[in-house]
Amino acid sequence: MNRWDMFERLFASVLAVVQPFIIYFLYGDNNAISRSWDTPLQPLFIITNALVSFFFFKIPKWRVPAILLLLLTSFSVTDHFVLHNIFAVSFFIFSAVSLWSIKKFRYYFFIFLLSALFLLDGLFWAETWGIITLVFYHTHLMIYRYLLDKR
Repeated sequence: MNRWDMFERLFASVLAVVQPFIIYFLYGDNNAISRSWDTPLQPLFIITNALVSFFFFKIPKWRVPAILLLLLTSFSVTDHFVLHNIFAVSFFIFSAVSLWSIKKFRYYFFIFLLSALFLLDGLFWAETWGIITLVFYHTHLMIYRYLLDKR
């Protein structure tokens, strides 16, 4: 992995982590991250999810979550409530499956499952925990591989 590719991935990762906090500080938790579709932050939602989907699609075990993330982004929660939510729930389920299928850093799977505890406080924070866990896993793996390649 070259430095430019690493920079692009880090940019997408940072964007994915800060997006929920930008939404929260500007509009409150708004029940779910997808509700930002109905705000002026819609482009942030679309661009962030498209970038993350693009990078996920490059990883064979993450192609299904990549497609589901792109689909949930394509169908707004406002206009296509049921379809959007099917894709959203499927994205998180298949992300958990992908985390479970890995051998190195499998503990991220268990950290990801902790997002379910946040459902007691609302979907927004559960999604945020899940997203942050996914970003930390992929960033950790990227840095690990980069350092291995440097040796």
